[in-house]
Amino acid sequence: MARDRVPINNNMNRAKLRKGLWSPEEDEKLIKYMLTNGQGCWSEIARNAGLQRCGKSCRLRWINYLRPDLKRGAFSPQEEELIIHLHSILGNRYFFFLRSTE
Repeated sequence: MARDRVPINNNMNRAKLRKGLWSPEEDEKLIKYMLTNGQGCWSEIARNAGLQRCGKSCRLRWINYLRPDLKRGAFSPQEEELIIHLHSILGNRYFFFLRSTE
């Protein structure tokens, strides 16, 4: 059965998305939006925050760099001891390892 629909090329309707390094202004927009509105659909967050980035890029930037609760730096001696202890018990079964550290 033949279809009478004409395929729509979504690439022609999309705005050009930025790639590459994030500017401090873009970081500020994402931080401000996330602290005001919280998480949701990342594609909508990118659009509503006024960023010309894809949702995946915004999600990765937030999770890996901008989250306020993100801990940076070396492990404390207690954390290092816990990691070594759990690894000696569980080995490389990271799922159980991560569950035990919460």
